[in-house]
Amino acid sequence: PYQIFERYLEPLAQQIGMPGLSAVIVRNDRIEWEKGYGYADVENKVRATPTTLYPIGGVTQAMTAVLLGVCTDRLLLEVDTGIRRWVPTFPEDAKIRHVLAHASEGRYNYDPARYAALTPVVEDCTKKPFRVALADEILQRLAMTSSVPGLDLGQPGGQAARNLFDAARQSHYLSQLTRLAKPYRIDRNGNATLSEYPQYGLDASSGMVSTVRDLATFESELDDQENEDNVPIGFSTLNKMWTPFAFEGGPPMPTGQGWFVQNASGVRLVWTFGHIADAASALIVKMPSKRLTLVLLANSGGLANTYQLEKGDVTTSPFVKIFLRLFI
Repeated sequence: PYQIFERYLEPLAQQIGMPGLSAVIVRNDRIEWEKGYGYADVENKVRATPTTLYPIGGVTQAMTAVLLGVCTDRLLLEVDTGIRRWVPTFPEDAKIRHVLAHASEGRYNYDPARYAALTPVVEDCTKKPFRVALADEILQRLAMTSSVPGLDLGQPGGQAARNLFDAARQSHYLSQLTRLAKPYRIDRNGNATLSEYPQYGLDASSGMVSTVRDLATFESELDDQENEDNVPIGFSTLNKMWTPFAFEGGPPMPTGQGWFVQNASGVRLVWTFGHIADAASALIVKMPSKRLTLVLLANSGGLANTYQLEKGDVTTSPFVKIFLRLFI
């Protein structure tokens, strides 16, 4: 199935208009297959590889959920606490678990801005700036050595963010960012034009930079619940994240806590996506029962553009359709 998937992937990426794409499939905590397609830098003919860095956008939300899971397991946080304790101006009197499920309005509505309100919650329970908490509790703890806590660390205006880290870590992050893919805008004819990444930092909703290999490590550690030394959260906490949220008496929503959750052909899918318009996109799809995970990163919006993933159905993606056809 890996060879068949590989045969489908490259022409599909070309058809959609994706200058560069990196992909990995993890089974039983091991990378079984990985590949880079096209170019991380079209103008200079730099190939995309499994070690190419990309901004991962909304995939950051899954990491935020893990950070809050760490706080929960350490008895430093109760997810039924109201978000207004930290953000008095939050539009609704919602609980943390509602925000994690994109359900703060009493119904499902994918809203990254509301999710970003979880940033001070993480900072309060960890007693660290958000990006330092993410770097310490996830990147360093899980040895995600190629990931960077914020695209702005490499930008001229990022000095304040860089100052949160010692000289060694600053140097390391800047070194990793030299492998950052260039962003591209794709026109209606499929032509790629160099664009720019937005000038934003890092919060609970977006901003992380990573590689498919590092994200494979992140996903493998979550799956490997027998190795308690490295798993950042307990199985019970993880299971709540991967269970569809529902208000009392209401139907299940397409989200758990920080993740999307749905069934396809009787198999539970746990997934997350990121979309930075005209610049980058990301997609992670897990089958926990099979201990199987697909990770895709691209330097255009092609993995998310037009598929309306925010509505909660990952099977609209042609990449996922092929993946499910081969592995379910």
